[in-house]
Amino acid sequence: MAGYTIRGTLVTPFELISGGQVEVEDGAISYAGPKRTAVGYIIDHTADLVCPGFIDLHVHGGAGADTMDADPEALRRLSSYLAAGGVTGFLATTHTAPQEELAAALRRIVAAQRMGTPGAQILGTHVEGPFINPEKKGAQDGDHVRQATETELDALYTASGGTMKIMTLAPETGDALKAAEWLVERGVVAAAGHTDASYEEALRAFDRGVTHLSHFYNGMRGLHHREPGIVGAGLTDGRVDLELVADGVHVHPAALRLAVLAKGPAKIALVSDSVKPAWLPDGEYSLGGRSVHVKGRSITLGGGVIAGSGIRLNDAVATMVEEAGVALTEAVQMATDTPARILKLTPRKGRLVEGADADITVMDWSYRVLRTIVGGETVYEAEGP
Repeated sequence: MAGYTIRGTLVTPFELISGGQVEVEDGAISYAGPKRTAVGYIIDHTADLVCPGFIDLHVHGGAGADTMDADPEALRRLSSYLAAGGVTGFLATTHTAPQEELAAALRRIVAAQRMGTPGAQILGTHVEGPFINPEKKGAQDGDHVRQATETELDALYTASGGTMKIMTLAPETGDALKAAEWLVERGVVAAAGHTDASYEEALRAFDRGVTHLSHFYNGMRGLHHREPGIVGAGLTDGRVDLELVADGVHVHPAALRLAVLAKGPAKIALVSDSVKPAWLPDGEYSLGGRSVHVKGRSITLGGGVIAGSGIRLNDAVATMVEEAGVALTEAVQMATDTPARILKLTPRKGRLVEGADADITVMDWSYRVLRTIVGGETVYEAEGP
């Protein structure tokens, strides 16, 4: 699809332009700004919000598909599921598992990325674990948690075909700091998560190259006024970016707002941390060989341990605005420009600007996704009013 104009309220995301338009030619944005004479035919969304495409840095699965499924169609189904939530690009995220299982999953993700997907694009991989703290494993499989070694790092990086963009590890464990330096040397974002790091240990990790905190607040030592822990370090150190799972379950709205007030939207990426049973009917399902319970947005193991979320990024934007009291432009920025910057994709992605890829998400004012465009092509269009 080339040579057309979309009209609506633009969320660039840095400003709202009421009565604006985006012109698309040859898969790229040729103009974004106030209404003017249209190029090509008009797609009328004048009553709706026109945003940059959402980018999810941390997503395991959804709608019955998982990034580690052996079924080669799983990633295609996942990409369509994400597109229906306004996501135009994502990092296929793995979980703690035996080395060969992880390597096989990474090779399948690379193959799917090269072949292309029908909805959201695979932008790379996020390897969450296995080098985490077993005391903070959450829903990760403790039987396969292990210490980082250069041999395994090299094997996983090779299996990813160089598409590994983020690795989450616990910086206080074993040789994790050496692993962080190894990752940074190869352009991979070293992230801390599933960690019991103290404030001082967190600062040492930041000194060694850790710049990202996965699903902030969750799976990590909390904030105490005499021992701020890694949460306190993350809120106060400008070197690190934070992920927030804004599903109304993982993090209280006040804590979501606190993070934005402390860091600003340019340092926070909204993520779904969505898992395989997301969007399926309430009930019991298998996830990584264990039983999980789905009830609305809540997905838990026995005992109430959170096992990922049941949202997509349009839901996260809604939570930030309606429950955390964040401005719409800031919430959209956290779903678009910030993750694009973390992946070093700005200004090509994450913004409605001339020359950017025509990755566009259209929502109504209730945050329902009406249209998702990837590279100028509509990959999702809502049915009915």
